[in-house]
Amino acid sequence: MDDDQEYEALVRILEPYRNMRIETGPVVLSEDYLRMIEEVASAPENQSGADKTWVETAQREFREYFARVAREN
Repeated sequence: MDDDQEYEALVRILEPYRNMRIETGPVVLSEDYLRMIEEVASAPENQSGADKTWVETAQREFREYFARVAREN
């Protein structure tokens, strides 16, 4: 089976679900989850005025790493 045939088979399989409506409703966050958010938000490194230059360094290193990986593969 070539790629086009595989694609067409997948389209046929998924067709009945294309117009299906899925109720999402509001997301209810648990007390544990809210407590964890508060804990992270209250950490000294997340306070207004805290040194966050590490974020730019981490983002740059992330981009450089994946640029190398893409070239090597």
